[in-house]
Amino acid sequence: MYNTDRRLMRRKELRKQSLLTGINALWCLLVLSPSAGLAESSIETLDPVLVTATILPTNQSQTPLQTKVFTRTGFDLQQPNRLGTLLQQTPGIFVDEMGGRSGLSSLYIRGSDPNYTMVLLDGVPLNDPTNQRGGSVDLSSLTPERIERIEIVKGPASVFYGSDAMAGAVNISTQTGGAKNRMVARAEGGQWGYARGVLQASGAAGRFRYAGSAAVTRDDGQVTGNRFASGTIGGHMNWSRPDSLKLELTGQYTHTDTRSFPEGSGGPRLAILRSTEQRRTHEVASGFNLTFPLAPNWEHQLTANVLHRQQKVDNPGVLSAPGMFRIPPTVFRTDFTRMRFHWTLRASLNRLLKIAGGVQLVHENGTRTGIQDLTVLGLSSQVATDFEQSRATPAGILETIFSPNEQVRLSAGLRVDSPEDLPLRATPRLGVSIQPFPQTTIHGTYGQGFKLPSLNALGDPIIGNSRLTPESSTAWEVGILRSSTVWDSEIRLTWFHNTFFNQIDLDPVLAKQQTFLLVNLNKVRTQGIELNVATNPLPDVSIQGWFTYLDARISGTNAPLRNRPKASGGFAIRVRATPALTIRSQLQAVGTRFDLQIPTTQTRVPGYYRMDLATTYALNDAWNIFGAVDNLTNVKYEDFLGFSAPGTWVRFGVEGHWE
Repeated sequence: MYNTDRRLMRRKELRKQSLLTGINALWCLLVLSPSAGLAESSIETLDPVLVTATILPTNQSQTPLQTKVFTRTGFDLQQPNRLGTLLQQTPGIFVDEMGGRSGLSSLYIRGSDPNYTMVLLDGVPLNDPTNQRGGSVDLSSLTPERIERIEIVKGPASVFYGSDAMAGAVNISTQTGGAKNRMVARAEGGQWGYARGVLQASGAAGRFRYAGSAAVTRDDGQVTGNRFASGTIGGHMNWSRPDSLKLELTGQYTHTDTRSFPEGSGGPRLAILRSTEQRRTHEVASGFNLTFPLAPNWEHQLTANVLHRQQKVDNPGVLSAPGMFRIPPTVFRTDFTRMRFHWTLRASLNRLLKIAGGVQLVHENGTRTGIQDLTVLGLSSQVATDFEQSRATPAGILETIFSPNEQVRLSAGLRVDSPEDLPLRATPRLGVSIQPFPQTTIHGTYGQGFKLPSLNALGDPIIGNSRLTPESSTAWEVGILRSSTVWDSEIRLTWFHNTFFNQIDLDPVLAKQQTFLLVNLNKVRTQGIELNVATNPLPDVSIQGWFTYLDARISGTNAPLRNRPKASGGFAIRVRATPALTIRSQLQAVGTRFDLQIPTTQTRVPGYYRMDLATTYALNDAWNIFGAVDNLTNVKYEDFLGFSAPGTWVRFGVEGHWE
């Protein structure tokens, strides 16, 4: 029996090696083959207007803020099946995944904690402050089928968004209807029970435009103990008049059902307790936006949005040794609602000066009901973990942009928040952009941010602390952007320095006495360098490279922060080999990291590299076929100790679209 198993495993390895050899040969053949009659550039040269970083819409080339914009035109040929795949191509950003698709996926901007970044869907914040991660967003639940555009802001965005955007913001904009009626159907499958189906419809009727989408995804068995299933229904409607009056409505419902080894357990490789955590989530995000003119060069905007999220978690706990729980088992349910109202007035006073002001009101209400087994601490096996917290935070915002000439641009913003039972919080931001030479831009910014304690940190009856104060940050950055007509190239180099104050964590002194309480504890410093290069050496070839060097430390202790690689980067090449065939290959490299898992004393996570390949072939005007191979070279690596990442994963599918 043993020899039979070995022979079967050997045959599987030979088949896998043959597959990889064939794919590599095909890749080389297609890349080296001549392209015929193609003039379309693979790099988008448009200068997009930013709506995430500032109240005043600004062209990306003119803002001193560090931003990155992805559009569907740019990323569709990559065949992404999750949001993190796109975000990790940006310097200064690191995305991890706890094992396979069902494991928690977190976003780190410039070494900050994941809960310091606000993630928005059509302007609706998705951060949930009732979760046990301080309000960070699990990226694994966000699928790409509706995404039309992604804006990333690196650096404090609290002046615009307030709390939860202390380190940056990611705004996901969904598809809107076009002038023509259009339908799209997509079917995708792959190894380990992976399946995905998408149906979409969009169009127009007079001044009314609409777009709707429904999608289901299932992903089983990528990693031991993992199960992932999700369903999404969403839509966008807008109506406009030639006099700039515009009304928009957007909404999305998402359901996810996942199983994976719990955080801190050591995953499939190290976990002593082999039971998995189950999470079931229902989420509704909806928004309303009305823009209308008041007078020439004056504009009003009214915005209202709601997030309602329910989640049920069954966590089996984590053992440090057989029979010894370090994290006790718990079962709970959370229910969270956030309502945001925003009024903005924008004015272009003359060609030199633009100003904007507004008021915002945010109301949050969160509850949790559940029990936790605390017999490991000598307490009851049925300890209630219930809480209910609510708060309202009004704010006023002022921003101005001054351009004395075409080469100099100055921006300034100030936000004042009035949190309940806390002092007023003022958040400034200053920026300057100078063009000393043609095709060369130097920029610099200074900003502050803040984050209110999460509702979980305030209300948890076991570790919560109602006396917690807001966390805060200061950030500096200086950068240079150089573009060239040679190969249509662009290079951007940025230095950044962030300091985070009053970070919330468990009191280590009390923890040694088996008493657990969240307190404002640490001061953290992160600094580093970001490099991004993009070029078009041939009309049908585009190349992009990115690199980040990061030094992240807890001040006073010199201790490293968890799961922050000191060096990371990668490059991607996209080739249109024939008018119908496009191929994209990407190499991602990540340095060593520091991690803590309860069943082991090991703290070093080795670095790794992985290569991905995607190809799209147009059969005709209506049908495309596509395929992707993730982790092409089958590299064995872990983002967290014990949580093995999936090996080589082959996906393929077909898409049809009709107008």
